[in-house]
Amino acid sequence: MREKFLFFCTCTALEIFTTVGVTLYLIYLNEPILALISLVVFGKLIAFHFIIEFFDKKNSKPITKLKKII
Repeated sequence: MREKFLFFCTCTALEIFTTVGVTLYLIYLNEPILALISLVVFGKLIAFHFIIEFFDKKNSKPITKLKKII
């Protein structure tokens, strides 16, 4: 559960919230073309972060504790 809450502090989550806010505001201002452009630009950035995060998790190795040998 902690990981789900920590997601809201990541760069990707902030970009998603920004994308939604900017797009909805542009739609509110009756600027559908600019809203579409912002979705495309932010969408590429968000996809890039998800891909990087996926490969980072895939390549990371679990940390094992060293056992004390006496």
